[in-house]
Amino acid sequence: MTTTIHRWFRSGDYLSLGHTELPEEIRGDKGVLIVPPFGFEEVSAYRSLRHMAGMLAANGIPVLRFDLPGTGDSSGGALDNRLLKAWVESISTAAEELRANSGVKEIVALGVQVGAMLALMAAADGADIEDLVLWGPAATGRNAIRELRAFAKMRRASQEEPLPQPIPGLEVAGFLLTSETQQALEAVNLTALSGVGSRRALLLTRDDLPPDTKLLNALRSWGCAVEVKAGAGYAAMMAPPLDSAPPVATGRLITEFVAGEFREEERPADFAKDSHSRPAAKTVSTTEIDGVVESVYTVGASAGRMFGVLSEPPANVPQTGLCILFLNAGAVRHIGPNRMWVEAARRWAARGVPSLRLDLLGIGESDGETHNDVAGLYEIGLVEQVESAMESLRARLGHQRFAAIGLCSGAFYAFHAAIRNPEIRAAVLLNPRLFFWDPEVDRRRMLRSTARGLTDWRHWRSLAQGRVRAALLKRVAEIALERMLSLWTAAGKHPQIEPTAMGRAWSALERNQCQMTMIFGGGEPLLAEMEAEGQLPPKKNPRIRCVRIPNTDHLVCPLWAQKLVHDLVDDEIDAAVHDGEPSAERRFSASGKT
Repeated sequence: MTTTIHRWFRSGDYLSLGHTELPEEIRGDKGVLIVPPFGFEEVSAYRSLRHMAGMLAANGIPVLRFDLPGTGDSSGGALDNRLLKAWVESISTAAEELRANSGVKEIVALGVQVGAMLALMAAADGADIEDLVLWGPAATGRNAIRELRAFAKMRRASQEEPLPQPIPGLEVAGFLLTSETQQALEAVNLTALSGVGSRRALLLTRDDLPPDTKLLNALRSWGCAVEVKAGAGYAAMMAPPLDSAPPVATGRLITEFVAGEFREEERPADFAKDSHSRPAAKTVSTTEIDGVVESVYTVGASAGRMFGVLSEPPANVPQTGLCILFLNAGAVRHIGPNRMWVEAARRWAARGVPSLRLDLLGIGESDGETHNDVAGLYEIGLVEQVESAMESLRARLGHQRFAAIGLCSGAFYAFHAAIRNPEIRAAVLLNPRLFFWDPEVDRRRMLRSTARGLTDWRHWRSLAQGRVRAALLKRVAEIALERMLSLWTAAGKHPQIEPTAMGRAWSALERNQCQMTMIFGGGEPLLAEMEAEGQLPPKKNPRIRCVRIPNTDHLVCPLWAQKLVHDLVDDEIDAAVHDGEPSAERRFSASGKT
């Protein structure tokens, strides 16, 4: 059994949120400080690293995970100057926080990807760190930037017509490295560091890829006792959040490196469910960031605790009586897509509107399974968890009016919560995947997509010009016929949207007088299905609007699209604050563009 301390700690000009896992019995004098990767990789690996911390704690080793300055729930932002320096300096203060919370004397820094580079830089700068676990670092910042740039290019390829970004720098899957931060990182050469000393170091590869030879030789030349091991599970951990999986085997290697042994009997019988046994947090912390009061906020549920961060207005700002619920973006934790929920929550708290950014069970910091599958993210029971949060906030704040905002499955929760609860006065559904759970929806969409592809003249031109072999052409024809027959059968019997249920939903929203904005990026299938099946919001209800944003993706990665979504959210919340009749200008045509 472990206890978790959630608390912000100061590092220079920043406040970083840390999560300390304390074992019931601490064995030895060592604790582990996990330094996260950057950007989308940090989002993907978050839940897996949390469960790795649970594995270490189950073996008697205290662990601290934390958000680097300008990321996650910490203060600051991507536009800050000297951000790389702040990241490196935060490792020293995070080590002090772990010592203060646990009483251990020696700290082992476990860095992942860019976090591994930061950990080694901190050690060279004199951080009070005993040993190092370096998982998948590049030897130079130039190599790290090259990887990030390649990943960014791959993500942009999914956009129809990528537009120029409004802020100079490198945008990587929705996360920004400014030109200054990018240049600072590119200048890093780990092999040229001095002052690392003769530490123990565990160099973990990315699955079976070989380690960087230059970095390995540099560690040995400094007198480090280096062990090189295969970091099995790296790629699985870095998969998109819904598919990311804890690297259990590598967790054992790290435990053995830190403690000298791995106690199998101390590991929870079901690693995926170890968080159910955790008691309430030992410390609930409150801090002030940019004039806004932020608190760790937990909500009890029948299956475990839900974790959230509550942003409240400063004492001199009158409250409006409205409270915002920021819900998960699929399996992404409560910071939202590209950290947008953190920015919006603090912005509106400063204007007198408190908000809770919430992790539903099985996501982020909350109890539950290691990861939810797609079906698990669309259980109607998760809407009941949203209602539990509303009940808790009513008791805490006294507010009777709410706004619910979510992306993907979070939009699904917001939609159903708005149907069921007249207290929800506004909702923003960002790229909803569906309105009602249907286990066959992906198969039918794939069939429709296949049929559209077969009508694309460019594909057939390639065949006619002889760029495809005859045998393959025959097989393509067979598959095409088979899929088309399946498509006709499935599409004829099963519309994507159930008309009766949709009609009841529109009626409930009108009856509840809920304002709703549905925002769809380019290529979102649900909007096309709504148009094709005549299921767009009824024109007689001016409180519901659809907005299409072309040239963006599901997670709203382009920076210009993030700005547009922030403006749309602000428009919806402002209307809900005033709780008046919407103007005619508020409506957008679902076929129009913004």
